[in-house]
Amino acid sequence: MEVSKVSVSREGRVRCVAVLRMSFGAKAGNLFNPKFIAAFHKALDQIEQDPEFDGVVVTGGGKYFSNGLDTKWLGANGVWAAQMVVSSYRLLARLMQLGLPTVAAINGHAIGAGFFLALCCDHRIMVSDLSSFMLLPELDLGMPLSPGYAAIVKCKLPQQAMRTTVLTAKRWTPTQAQSAGIVDRIFGQSAGELVEECVSFASELAGSSNRVRKRNVYSMLKREIYSECYEALTSWWMLPRMVATLVHMQILGRYVPKRRRKAKTTGHPRSKL
Repeated sequence: MEVSKVSVSREGRVRCVAVLRMSFGAKAGNLFNPKFIAAFHKALDQIEQDPEFDGVVVTGGGKYFSNGLDTKWLGANGVWAAQMVVSSYRLLARLMQLGLPTVAAINGHAIGAGFFLALCCDHRIMVSDLSSFMLLPELDLGMPLSPGYAAIVKCKLPQQAMRTTVLTAKRWTPTQAQSAGIVDRIFGQSAGELVEECVSFASELAGSSNRVRKRNVYSMLKREIYSECYEALTSWWMLPRMVATLVHMQILGRYVPKRRRKAKTTGHPRSKL
């Protein structure tokens, strides 16, 4: 039986660090859909409500970090696709300005929205396993980044890495991702070794006991240095822009003609005046 969850555990020897593990969907692919987003928000609620946590590590509970958007869900729920993508923006914005140090422990593939999830953490450490990679596949899929995701890329990636990532759909190996400045460093051959290192690093980032109490200040500082990105992800006009993007991609377009044909055959004839 498939078990889908986003869990929070308490780890760390010096500081209490929240390890947020994503084990959601088939093969724990951690695809972004409404249920995954709701489960992630619930995990963040748990972390924010616990004053003992001094840092956060985000990682996958299986083979993958995250394989991105649930494209099957998008295709089957076209009229709601725009709202779901915007909901993912809100989740990423919340993670980006979380009032605690955050470390992405990239234990496997980070593709599409999974790549953006890693970027929205303060720091990124990737497993050394050469079979793992980071990728933005929009070029090969024939689709744009979408406004919110584009804002994350421009905010978080070095200029050259951004160009290569977006315009060539390059699969970044751990070593390449480190050289390009996408991840801070690589460590370990297993997820267990990686998470242990990230927990230790998050404890170091927490600093003095006086600093860990000031979550609101930490959150405000993040919103200031990532202001353009945060505003783009939380802006009210993202939904209409996303609708326009999906119509252009013909994800929503298939639903509109049906309504028009129905109105034309069942409605009143148009006046010639």
